[in-house]
Amino acid sequence: MFDQLVAETAHAHGAAALDGWTRVESASCARRVSAMVDMLEAVHAADGSAERDQWCLDNWGAVTAHVGVAARMTSGAASNMLLVGIALRERFPQVGALFTAGLISYPLVRAVVFRSANVIDPDAVRALDDRLAEALRDWEPLSVDKTEKTIDAMVAEVDPLALRRREAQARDRGVAFGPEDGSGIATLFANLFATDAKALGLRLSALADTVCPSDPRTKDQRRADAMGALAHGTDRLACLCGQEDCLAALTPPSTGVVVYVVTRQDTLDGPTEPKTPPQPDVPMAPEDCERAEETVSDRAEATTAPVARNSAANESAALDGTLPSAFAKPLREQTLTEALTALADQAPAVSSTIRPAAMMGGAFLPGAIAQRVALGATITAIVHPAQAPPENRYTPSKRLADFVRSRDLTCRFPGCCAPATHCDLDHTMPWPYGPTQASNLKALCRKHHLLKTFWGGYGGWQDRQFPDGTVEWRAPDGRRHVTRPGSMRLFPELCTPTAPTVATGPLPPTHTSGLTMPRRKCTRAQDRAARIAEERELNRAEHDAEAEPA
Repeated sequence: MFDQLVAETAHAHGAAALDGWTRVESASCARRVSAMVDMLEAVHAADGSAERDQWCLDNWGAVTAHVGVAARMTSGAASNMLLVGIALRERFPQVGALFTAGLISYPLVRAVVFRSANVIDPDAVRALDDRLAEALRDWEPLSVDKTEKTIDAMVAEVDPLALRRREAQARDRGVAFGPEDGSGIATLFANLFATDAKALGLRLSALADTVCPSDPRTKDQRRADAMGALAHGTDRLACLCGQEDCLAALTPPSTGVVVYVVTRQDTLDGPTEPKTPPQPDVPMAPEDCERAEETVSDRAEATTAPVARNSAANESAALDGTLPSAFAKPLREQTLTEALTALADQAPAVSSTIRPAAMMGGAFLPGAIAQRVALGATITAIVHPAQAPPENRYTPSKRLADFVRSRDLTCRFPGCCAPATHCDLDHTMPWPYGPTQASNLKALCRKHHLLKTFWGGYGGWQDRQFPDGTVEWRAPDGRRHVTRPGSMRLFPELCTPTAPTVATGPLPPTHTSGLTMPRRKCTRAQDRAARIAEERELNRAEHDAEAEPA
């Protein structure tokens, strides 16, 4: 059927082609989700699977990690799709058939699965599957809110206690951050109690006023920077006036929070005319437990001309102050031709003269912002190990650990972006058979460290590391996946090959002797059942309260 659908669509044109390929996309997604469920069922069919359901990294976690690598998505996204696939296979086969035929989209299927998750009676589930399948055959496009309300109405017909609760606004409190886009600026969203919001506003204004009057930032910019000061636990802002006699600068902010940024020394210093012969590059790392910023950098030769210095200064100055107007007179007083000409005459964009930085586990950071981040930081050199021999210890020295984390930037499991500073340092060849050296160490978050340790070995996850930091992973199905150090693009000098790894003895087939996997108090299935029971009980209490006579 799928091949026939593709063949028919291949010869279509215009709207017919669009409709056809939309169906192909949905039908393909249905088969993708089904393949994920097949992987989970294969793991559950293996010996010892019931015991592994009690593991911290259980059958579900191992499968979603494998799915994430194979499907090039995060394990969280894989987990959501796996929930949908299981529900279609076990609870809503008729809805699944429509999805397989490409007649409904994945977002709609996902809404059906999650809005009906609290229906537990088998007869009610079958009745709901019948109603949904009939309705979805002629489903018209609706907004997300209307889609959920329509599905909720069908759920209420078969099981009123299964409705997903729309919590009161006070229970929707939370803080979220927008995606990183490489601009060096992040967006924050928050729902707070009104009293807390008022207190936060007053606190931001008070912090914004801790600088001297010559600070170049606007009040709004200082209030935004005050959010960072609160995050770092400081009681004042660093004044940016640049005056030697600034009273506000006499008490610089201090903090115990640490943020890691990777950059070069010339980014921090800014371009200058060389006064001494060129010096070789040396990787550096600023580490600052008081300022809340920590940077890894290398001393680079500064050979830029005064024009470049001025450009860099302009980039830094552009972070503060008001945005200049693009027009010489108010827009309402201009003709359309004058307005368009004024915009066209604006100075053309030029490339930055300040080399960019990178945040541990995050997007790259424009150089001008890296300079601002490093104000007051203590700079500590990071030494490239080169061909240095292994360290005679299990735990790497701070110098070696700093280098490995600066080279890797993130967890080295395929697709994982956990910051290296939050990761374990894993011996690729297990200690004591593998040495403690840069070419045998990599950053792995705790989840993927457990995955390698307890789901590894023959028939499981295996890894091999090269002197430049490249790691080759072999999945349980034999497919190979390669990850390269996060610093390779912006800081390739950190990926210069180090001394190759030489095993101190034959490697054992498994390396879990004496180790035990942390265990769960409840399995995932038990947790889900408890959450459903709790929500149904809340619905029951609300339903009984409404039914009581006044």
